Amino acid sequence: MPADRRPRTAAKRAAEARRVALAQTAATRRRRGILGGIAAAVAVLTALVVVFVVQDRRTSTSDRAAVPGNTVADGAAVRVGDAGAPVVIEVYEDYLCPVCRAFEERNAATLAELVDSGAAAVEYRPVAILDRASTDRYSTRALNAAAVVADAAGPEAFVAFSGLLFAAQPEEGGPGLSDDRLVALAGQAGATGTRVADGIRDLAYEDWTRRVTDEASKAGLQGTPTIRVDGEELPLREATPEGIAAAVSAAAQG
Repeated sequence: MPADRRPRTAAKRAAEARRVALAQTAATRRRRGILGGIAAAVAVLTALVVVFVVQDRRTSTSDRAAVPGNTVADGAAVRVGDAGAPVVIEVYEDYLCPVCRAFEERNAATLAELVDSGAAAVEYRPVAILDRASTDRYSTRALNAAAVVADAAGPEAFVAFSGLLFAAQPEEGGPGLSDDRLVALAGQAGATGTRVADGIRDLAYEDWTRRVTDEASKAGLQGTPTIRVDGEELPLREATPEGIAAAVSAAAQG
């Protein structure tokens, strides 16, 4: 296989695993009628008061402030696709955001196809803006876990892990996935070992999660999901397979 095909094929495999996991969970959620409760969950959020408990961490401050490996854009993104791709799609998501999950369920396959064809590269820029929507800072914990996976196992594992996180997404207003569950999902995505488990449990990249979230906010991020094609924000109503493909085609033509 030519060397320039390997990143695209790896990204396609990871995105396909992500798409399958999301599709399976979407079917289960539809049967249970969970999506119909989102509006009620939003109302509950206004009454939430989160008490933050400062705990000792086994990792050092310098480790927590470190930038995870296999990232780009000063450590703010994980990129899949050819370095010379003519168009870059930026995807801002929060792992607790139900609309982000719906976006992934609908568009993961299209993003994979665009990467595999060489038409575009995708830069995933996850953030943690919904900590108050859970009782245990799940947005930060999930984002930290994704950073650990990216650092330990690379972009392909990151994409697969993100898909697993969305497939197992907890409801807003309660606890998120446990650390043990996050470690198990990381293993399913191909990131294993003591370093991975400790990084997830000890919030090895907690300071990094705060930095990338703050920087995204200062750069104008209003909410998630936010999709930008070559720097131009795509209206959410156009964030469909057809809309994304059309935006990429237009950007490529200048």
